[in-house]
Amino acid sequence: MKYDKILLDLDNTVIDFDDAESNGIRLTFEEFGLPFEEKYLNSFHEINDNLWKMLEKGLVDRPTLIKVRFEKLFALYNIKGVSPLDFNEKYLVNLSKGRKLISGASDTIKQVYNLGAKCYFITNGAIKVQKNRLIGQPFMPYISGICISESVGSKKPDKAFFDKAEELFKIKFDSKTLVVGDSLSSDIQGGINAGLDTCYVNRKREKNLSNITPTYEIYDIKNLIDIVK
Repeated sequence: MKYDKILLDLDNTVIDFDDAESNGIRLTFEEFGLPFEEKYLNSFHEINDNLWKMLEKGLVDRPTLIKVRFEKLFALYNIKGVSPLDFNEKYLVNLSKGRKLISGASDTIKQVYNLGAKCYFITNGAIKVQKNRLIGQPFMPYISGICISESVGSKKPDKAFFDKAEELFKIKFDSKTLVVGDSLSSDIQGGINAGLDTCYVNRKREKNLSNITPTYEIYDIKNLIDIVK
């Protein structure tokens, strides 16, 4: 077997974050009695994505990201009468209900496990959101550990995150360790920073315009089996 330790990203690699985000935003607007428009979701996605990229680069911290993302959205559309922080708290609750899986992800994890490899989750998500979304998922019996950035005080793509993941999992990452994820800037760059092989899950077949080069690129999580064995 080429790889026996698989470090899996969670959002949009195993669990459908886009679906969770969409439903979470809509439900939160509804619960605050605010009329929802599709443009709110599109703008929030852009604002949030940009802030997460800034977080990865160390340009903002997590509290700032949480504080300003809905401030920016509300200011953009002149939405008043609702606290952005209160809205964010309710949004996180609703986001944690988003448990739809990426097609084939659960079966792939089981197959990788049956090959003899150990699977671990490495995620930059919030503790209360990620843990709730994992409860009762069919793949959980095949997961050997979970490292959440908020709980270890470091984030992908920092090498420190992977160092802390090693400590948490009580293993040593080596040439038989593979980082798998959908983000070039977070997962793939993180794996590179840690000196590990990487697999970019490019489901949307987006052109790579960055200078980040993964060891492997696949368009379907199911193709991971052929790389591992």
